[in-house]
Amino acid sequence: MPPWLVSYQQQFSQLLNTNQLAHGILLTGPEGIGKHLLANWLAASLLCTAQTKPCGICKSCLLREAGNHSDLLIVDSSGTSIGVDAVRQLSQFMQGRAQQQQNKVVLLADASKLTEAAANALLKTLEEPPQNSFLLLFSASGSTLPATLLSRCQQWVIAAQYGDDIQRWLALHSNRAVPDFLLAYAAGGPLKALSLLESGEADQLHVTINSLTKFFSQQIVLADCVKQLEAISGLSQIIGWLLRQQLLPSLIGHNPQRVLAIHQLYSRWCRDEIQILGQNKQLALSAFLIELKRLQG
Repeated sequence: MPPWLVSYQQQFSQLLNTNQLAHGILLTGPEGIGKHLLANWLAASLLCTAQTKPCGICKSCLLREAGNHSDLLIVDSSGTSIGVDAVRQLSQFMQGRAQQQQNKVVLLADASKLTEAAANALLKTLEEPPQNSFLLLFSASGSTLPATLLSRCQQWVIAAQYGDDIQRWLALHSNRAVPDFLLAYAAGGPLKALSLLESGEADQLHVTINSLTKFFSQQIVLADCVKQLEAISGLSQIIGWLLRQQLLPSLIGHNPQRVLAIHQLYSRWCRDEIQILGQNKQLALSAFLIELKRLQG
């Protein structure tokens, strides 16, 4: 278990040992914080039949690790939404008797994908949860879920991580240099930051941020900046993050009209990137950067 999740693990262990764990658990936190790791560990602990949970060697643990546990249901959340049929299935599953004489557990990722009808159907199950059944939900944010559903779940907010200890953890788990901005770009999600490192995307981030910073500070000319950026994938997302982190904070509260103009300029550029077929991207990027620099002042 990653070190920043150990304290949550210990708290859950205490609740399990004293039979105080709620039937509905909602884990929230940024992408890459490890919600799925914590939820899977909790599911393993609830299904384990040994004294020390999870043991990893009892029949229940072996079945779960093999993906064949009859008392564990993992709701498919790979689509654009989670509908009422999926919730009815999990409700019927939770009503049944545990075949391994322990608990029944449902894992539901991306709970924000629940449709309104599905959330209402789920609410009925949470209002009168069957004995020895547990629903473990996780989502990037609880704000997208209905208040009635939130009130029926025990909410656990997994805090974003930005400290030096996490930087050291990243350096220990990757043979690549860890840029100072990486955790901020990953919104405090160390696992997302690690993925960016290992995929090489962090290198693209570094090139983009370095080029734009030098352009705005007049250390390089427009042509050199555009040449470095035009082949970068996901450029609009990176520029959007840089605007929020560096440019807009210095203007908010001092020049609201300029802030609005920058938002409109950025939105228009992103829209044109998608909608205008055959657009000369080099010219469009050049025009965008020139106007952005002018608005920067």
